[in-house]
Amino acid sequence: MRTSFAHLAMAGAVMKKELNVPIKCAIVAEKAAWTEGMIKAAQATIPKLGMELVGTWQPSDKATDVTAELSAIQKSGANIVFTIFSASVGITFARQAGELKIPAAQVGINVEAQKDGFWEATKGMGNYVFTTNTYCRGVEYNELTTPFMDKFIKRFNETPTYTAGGTHDAIMYALVPSIEAVGSLDADKIVAHLENREYKVPSGIVKYEKTKDGKPTHDLTWGPGYLTSLGVQWQDGKLVGVWPNKWKLTPDGPEATYKGIVPMKLPPWLKK
Repeated sequence: MRTSFAHLAMAGAVMKKELNVPIKCAIVAEKAAWTEGMIKAAQATIPKLGMELVGTWQPSDKATDVTAELSAIQKSGANIVFTIFSASVGITFARQAGELKIPAAQVGINVEAQKDGFWEATKGMGNYVFTTNTYCRGVEYNELTTPFMDKFIKRFNETPTYTAGGTHDAIMYALVPSIEAVGSLDADKIVAHLENREYKVPSGIVKYEKTKDGKPTHDLTWGPGYLTSLGVQWQDGKLVGVWPNKWKLTPDGPEATYKGIVPMKLPPWLKK
């Protein structure tokens, strides 16, 4: 969620700079157990970002019509919608919001928008949808990114999803080198080795966090120089990387911008 909140903060900053308006944010999450904790986190975080939370909507994850929700969101005055979608409702919401020219930027998690087929699925109405993602054509975390992407696309004819990339990295860069290093398939030995490794993968640098007294937490280090994921946006039929763009985790921390990142765009109907 930290990544999605960073994306939301950036979108708010862009909107304030270009439109000079107060930010009013609506949460729209598919009705599912997995979203409940995220909704609570978003409800707590959005006001801390200097945004007014105007409401929360939870359509079915398989909804084929969300015009009622979109109408209510428009009446609320929201100019940003924080989405939490993993299922087909992500297509429905994006398509109908585009058809109705709802004056609000969509930012957050929309798994369907991560896929190459999203533009066609929304009939081109998913323009300007912004979602968290791991990979994006034309964006490089490091020198391993493009070779992995090229091979994957050549074999499967699609951009790798976060699950595909994560599985590849876990086998090739985590398990195999650790098994070879310890010379054993003993799980405890492999884990102990992994806990103390720092290694490069096509999406960044993997390093497990530890408590102050040195105990491994099995949480991955997040931030510039390690793992960040991407913020991607559909711009006129092309999925492009828009975050991190001169992003800092802390005011005095290192800055992150990956090769291929371009500026985020607001929907033109939002500017009227």
